[in-house]
This record gives sequence, structure tokens and C-alpha cells, in this order.
Amino acid sequence: MQVADLAAVSALGIAAKATWGYDESAMKIFAEELTLTTSLFAMLTEAWVAIEDDIIVGYATLIARSPSKVELEHLFVAPDRFREGIGSELFQRALSGARARGFQELMLISDPHATEFYRQRGAR
Repeated sequence: MQVADLAAVSALGIAAKATWGYDESAMKIFAEELTLTTSLFAMLTEAWVAIEDDIIVGYATLIARSPSKVELEHLFVAPDRFREGIGSELFQRALSGARARGFQELMLISDPHATEFYRQRGAR
């Protein structure tokens, strides 16, 4: 992921979140939280985009919380690409990236709608 991708990934994350049927006031809050700024980008430990046909179809980010713990800050897939394995691939990249950097724990704070996705991949 590059700084030039921030607007596209922010829009993708907001669109993906909106598929869960949140009301307008909740989506305003989420839009603020999901808009990646250059200052947040600078704090990220790792960031990946999934690209197909020159279009970003998903992204994931990690942010270190301690020398041994990293948080999966974002993992979103374009709504029209759900259930194609993109999220699973990004999650595996995040796990591999965390291990490669020596982190011992990957922390998840999940939307309730995504909990089962993570459980199916071994999260507790």
C-alpha cells in the first residue's frame, strides 16, 4: 500500500462496512474511523492491498501495540468481491507479516458481523 492508495482503500472500507446495514449516524462515525490519513499510514507496521485488473479489491493493515503484540487494524474487501477468498488471503498475509516481524500475538477487534470470519480462521 502507498500513500496514493489511501483514498481508494478508505472508500472501499466504508463501502464494505455499509453492507452490514448500519444507520446513517453510525456510518458517519465509521467513515471517520475508516478514513486512512497520512498520519495513520505513517504509524502502520504493515499494509497490503489486493489488486485485480489494476483495481484495489481489498486491503489489510497491522499496527504494533507492543514489542510482542500487533493489531489487525483493518481488513476489508470490496463488497462486490465478498466470498471470493480475498479476505482469507489478506488475513494469511497479515499472519505471515506479523510472524516475519517477530510478533507473538495478533490482536483482533472485530465488527460483530465479521466475528465468524475470524473464528473460521482460528481466532479466539
